[in-house]
Amino acid sequence: MIKFPKIRLYLSSLTVYRSLLADETVQRYFQMLDAAENGGLLDFGDAYGVFAAGLLKSDCGLDFSAHLERLARYDDNAFSRAAANRDDAAVARMTPAALRDFETLKMMSSFSCDEIKAIVKERFAATKGAVEFVDGLPEFKTENGWFSPDADTMLGEATAFYREQGFGPFARFGAFRWRNGRLTEVEYPDPIRLSDLKDYEYERGLVVSNTLDFLEGTDGGNLLLYGDRGTGKSSTVKAIANEYRDKGLRIVEVAKESLTEFPALLDVLRKIPLKFLIFIDDLSFSADDDAFSALKSVLEGGLVHQPDNCLIYATSNRRHLVKESFSERNADDVHAGDTMQEKLSLADRFAMTVNFFAPDQRTYCHIVSALARDRNMNVPATELERGAIQWALKAGGRSPRTAKQFVAWAEARWKKGLPVFD
Repeated sequence: MIKFPKIRLYLSSLTVYRSLLADETVQRYFQMLDAAENGGLLDFGDAYGVFAAGLLKSDCGLDFSAHLERLARYDDNAFSRAAANRDDAAVARMTPAALRDFETLKMMSSFSCDEIKAIVKERFAATKGAVEFVDGLPEFKTENGWFSPDADTMLGEATAFYREQGFGPFARFGAFRWRNGRLTEVEYPDPIRLSDLKDYEYERGLVVSNTLDFLEGTDGGNLLLYGDRGTGKSSTVKAIANEYRDKGLRIVEVAKESLTEFPALLDVLRKIPLKFLIFIDDLSFSADDDAFSALKSVLEGGLVHQPDNCLIYATSNRRHLVKESFSERNADDVHAGDTMQEKLSLADRFAMTVNFFAPDQRTYCHIVSALARDRNMNVPATELERGAIQWALKAGGRSPRTAKQFVAWAEARWKKGLPVFD
């Protein structure tokens, strides 16, 4: 019964990782230990059940050490920020305190469920049915690979993780949204990968190459992905963000109505030691749109400088981005030509425009075949091709999106033993 007060004492003195004490599951762990040492059997059973139930809700199952690891890895504190920013002097100053915290977390993790149960069974050995009751409680895990080494090794691994993946929510999440002046995490982003996208190797290769140059710090510019609907423009950007997340790439989606807040967003991102793709999907403007001026200012070098760790990737079905009417061409404007050129110039502010156009029938059928192979569909090629062409006619055009929709429909029929071509 010596370990209980020791663990509580050390945990109460956490410094760098003190925010872990505010975690509800850690608090319930404290309450469970207190009940094991001082409460009745009913108190312990209740506290144990509340702790285990909370642990299950943390997405770590009954692995308490995994929960502690997640809290430590994704904690936003002075040490994780200094390590992410490669501030070696600050890291060195905080290392003793961080090391002591890791020793405390290791101690906490190494205190096994069996040890806790053994102490409780010893306390209530004379109580009928107590041993069977305690033995029947679900086991929670208290050791994993991260907590196996010594504290110095854990600290070194954590420091390397922060340097590669950032701190706090930027280490935990790969995708974010900017809304109403606030950056929020996307907990369940689209998991699409580059291998899921078929054909368009040249177009997609241009975007990948630009992104890699950006990540390597050699080059990279703002891109406009222009073309027909459903050709994979947005999917390409999202897949690239997923593909290179481990290289420190993050994506921030900005709605068109939030473009006027661009300076505030850039001020936030320039302070984060990671690379960001600012993603603007389905971009188009109407006349006298405030968002038009805001984006144009950023692209052409306004007062607020675009940070070196940010690129803008926009997609659009409009080559010139601005909706133009015939009435505008006949407007009573002394310098109508200059006004028109200003509206048409925004697309030219991007370093490169990558064109994604609707595929011809041969390419469309090739995409369908590739998607069907990914799903292990054993359908004759001629039947699949006829079904795909028929589907495209009904859908009003050929595109990778149309191909994906057809294959999903065809797979459902194939699994039922039905033909994919009527």
